[in-house]
Formats: sequence, C-alpha cells, structure tokens
Amino acid sequence: MTNKGDYQSDKGSGNWEPDPYHRHDQRWWSGNRWSEKVRSNEETRIDPPGVITNPVHRDSQTGPAEPILDSPLPMRHISRYIPHMLLLGGMIFVATLCLALISVFS
Repeated sequence: MTNKGDYQSDKGSGNWEPDPYHRHDQRWWSGNRWSEKVRSNEETRIDPPGVITNPVHRDSQTGPAEPILDSPLPMRHISRYIPHMLLLGGMIFVATLCLALISVFS
C-alpha cells in the first residue's frame, strides 16, 4: 500500500492534483491532506461520503478480487420461533383492533 506522502506535491499548499483515489480527474491537496473537493471534466464538486479513507496506488489493483471460498457460516442464525411470534403478534393486533371497534361503535 502506498503512503499518503507518495502523492504529496512539492508545489506548496493548495493545488489541484491527480486524484489518488482514482474516482475523479483531480482532487484538492491542501498542503497537509486531501480535500473532499474534486474536479472531473472541468466541473468542481464535493466527493460523496463513503469513499476509501486512504489513497490507493493504481498498480496495487491488478484485477478483480478473489472470492472467499472458506468463509465460515453466518454468525447469526434466525430462530425457528420467529414465524410463530409473528403469527401471535398479528392475532393480538387483530384482537385489539376488534375490541377497539366494538368499544367505539357500541
């Protein structure tokens, strides 16, 4: 993985530099850190949240990720009683609704 310092510019503070995240054409380098300000096709905008937090060197991504074949089973298993609880909850809701209607209209 490449360090953030590998992308630093010697031009001083406040420069448009090639985007180290490879999402846009350029990204604003404040002199200390990369900004959320980006430029693509001469249009300046704010990079949406959820981007990779560290720059990625283009050579480190040689192709698609390999599938994980030996992953364990899911950690959470659904209880076999959930359908029963949903049915019981629905019956209680219908009974409450019927009692409310009877008390209002009688």
